[in-house]
Amino acid sequence: MEYTKDMILQVRYGEINRTLKNKKEKRTSKFLEGIQKHKLMTTAVISAIIFISIDMILVSNFVRILSIV
Repeated sequence: MEYTKDMILQVRYGEINRTLKNKKEKRTSKFLEGIQKHKLMTTAVISAIIFISIDMILVSNFVRILSIV
């Protein structure tokens, strides 16, 4: 019964202090681990977002200049 409950709740016992440890990781640690694992993809996405935002600013300024004249 205890073994089944431990499997369902995903509880692991620490071997050093004989204490309970939770196996679940935080979402942020998984997110940061994914960023570190896929550095090239992360760099490409961040640079694409930056270039798109710069392009939107330049186009809006161009339209503003055309509307003044």
